[in-house]
Amino acid sequence: MRRFGETVKSSRAVAILIFAVGLVTLGGCLKDDNGVYQISAVRALNAVPGSDQLDIALNESWLNYVPETGEVEDFAYRDTLAYKRAWPGARTVRVFERGNTTNSGLLAKENAQFIPGQFYSLYVVGREDDIELVVTNDDLSAPEGGKAKIRCIHLSPDAPPLDFEIEGAGDVVMVTDQAFKEASDFVAVDGGEAYTIRFEEHSSGNVVHTFEFTPKAGLIYSIWVRGLLENEGDAALEFGHDIIVH
Repeated sequence: MRRFGETVKSSRAVAILIFAVGLVTLGGCLKDDNGVYQISAVRALNAVPGSDQLDIALNESWLNYVPETGEVEDFAYRDTLAYKRAWPGARTVRVFERGNTTNSGLLAKENAQFIPGQFYSLYVVGREDDIELVVTNDDLSAPEGGKAKIRCIHLSPDAPPLDFEIEGAGDVVMVTDQAFKEASDFVAVDGGEAYTIRFEEHSSGNVVHTFEFTPKAGLIYSIWVRGLLENEGDAALEFGHDIIVH
């Protein structure tokens, strides 16, 4: 964990106070018929190959800040942030250089629309000199008995469109022609079964990555394509995969 300087922490404290006031002010109109607050939840992933620590903001709240401890969560390449509460409706997502939350440190900005009671993931993608944002709606409904749910997300900025082959003992699940920044729907597979997962170039069928994976029944996974195909032997940028457990 790394801490901001006093000036940044002070400004964030003000933002948190504003956010808390908003909670009191808007709470009445966000309750359902049973009096339960209907908010959204958002998590984030840094998928920019080789990037250093970043800051990510949702309107005036900071997704990588922990108010209980006053600490800033790590958010470098391959780091993920757990789900945090977010107001539904139109929100502005901004990504900054670590510690530089002025316009000069702004790296990406995107608008997102959140529906009450639903979960979302924010993906910081691209290259260090050309960062973008991708938002997915996360279907976290429980898998059927004995099943797990898997989706595939193409986040390698120099890889061509890919096919994903998920092969188990009984069947083969295919996700085809997925371009950079595209995410598949969740598919159900048998929990506890060993699967071979292959990433294939859609145009040629060449296998560019393969691994073994045994999902657990009842869990939900996002398999994301990371790194660069042309990584010039840099192990930190190696093309491959990571797995998020929702």
